[in-house]
Amino acid sequence: MSVKMIRMGAILITLWLLAGCGVPATPLDTIKPPLSEASMQRNETSQELIKLLPDKAQLLAPLQGAGGHDISFGDLDGDGIDEAVVVYEDNKGTGNTLKAALFRQHNEAWQKISEVYGFGYGLEYVGILDVNHDGINELVLGWSLGDAGNGLDIYRFSEDQLKLLSNKVYDGNLDLE
Repeated sequence: MSVKMIRMGAILITLWLLAGCGVPATPLDTIKPPLSEASMQRNETSQELIKLLPDKAQLLAPLQGAGGHDISFGDLDGDGIDEAVVVYEDNKGTGNTLKAALFRQHNEAWQKISEVYGFGYGLEYVGILDVNHDGINELVLGWSLGDAGNGLDIYRFSEDQLKLLSNKVYDGNLDLE
C-alpha cells in the first residue's frame, strides 16, 4: 500500500507542477485602449521606412523633441505634405556612423531624398520647425558630444537636398518649440 501512496503522491505533485499556479489576469490588465487610425497609420509608415534603411541599421530615439517617437514628421519643402526624418546608426564593419535620412512620399511609396551625417555619441534632439521664423520649416538635430556638451545642426531643405544652415555647441536642454 505504501508503494501506491508514493506513486499517487508523485502523480499529484507532477500534475500540480504541470498545472502551474499562476493567477489569471484581471480584466483591467487585459483591456487596452483602441489604437487610433492615425496611430495605426504611423505604425505602418514606420515599418515601411525601416525597411528602406541599410541592413543592421538601428533607429535612434531622441532624448528630447519628436514627441517621443523614433521617426519625425513635418513639412520641409512647403508643399503641405509631411516628409519623414529617420535618424539611425549605421553599424558597418568599420564602426558606427550616425545618419539622418529624409524621406518623401511619392505615388504611395516612400523614397529617400537626402541624407546627412551626424557626429558624436548619440541623438539628443530632433525637430522640424521654423527656427528663424521665416515661414519655412528647418530640420534641427542635436547630437550628444559626451563631456563636450551637445552639438546643434540646423538644416534647410533646398534643391532636393538638406543643406546645413548652422551648427553650434550647446549645453543642457533645448527649448526651440
